[in-house]
Amino acid sequence: MAIGMMFNGTEATGFALYQNVPNPFKGETVIGFTLPEASTATLTVMDVSGKVLVTVAGEYAKGYNEVRLGSGERFFATTGVLYYQLDTPTHSATKKMVIIE
Repeated sequence: MAIGMMFNGTEATGFALYQNVPNPFKGETVIGFTLPEASTATLTVMDVSGKVLVTVAGEYAKGYNEVRLGSGERFFATTGVLYYQLDTPTHSATKKMVIIE
């Protein structure tokens, strides 16, 4: 009999993009995601108009991964709502985050 773990309705080994922590934030935030298999992935941060502020691309392992965004990122010159999107060859998801002064 196969046993699987579920997290918020998604299998633990499936694709998931998590809410950034902390949110709202200033200074630094961490965005976690789970991949069903090792893959390339691109994390894109955009403002509300869709303008791309930051892109982080890389090779990530199967399972849980995270991207840490710090004060060196150029979107820290803004405040308010931003969107982040994770794209892989087979999946895509978008969430929003709030940056404060």
